[in-house]
Amino acid sequence: MKDINWAPGNTSFRAFWSELCTYAREGLAALRIMSWPMLLGCCLGLAFLITILPLAIMLFALVMLLRWASSGDDTHAGTQAENR
Repeated sequence: MKDINWAPGNTSFRAFWSELCTYAREGLAALRIMSWPMLLGCCLGLAFLITILPLAIMLFALVMLLRWASSGDDTHAGTQAENR
């Protein structure tokens, strides 16, 4: 019987899911053979990438935005003082 609800992306999703499961199995196998110190180092590195690095990038962007906003006022005030 013909499937009336056939989706064109169904086969690509199955291939994607199969590859994702394969990568997950390989990752778990790599975790199983790691020593405890190496596992701790990987966990700390992952924690750094997930939490501290985005926070530092966001704070840098905020500081640069504040510097840009404050420099806009200074340039306008400086030109008025020179015209007097």
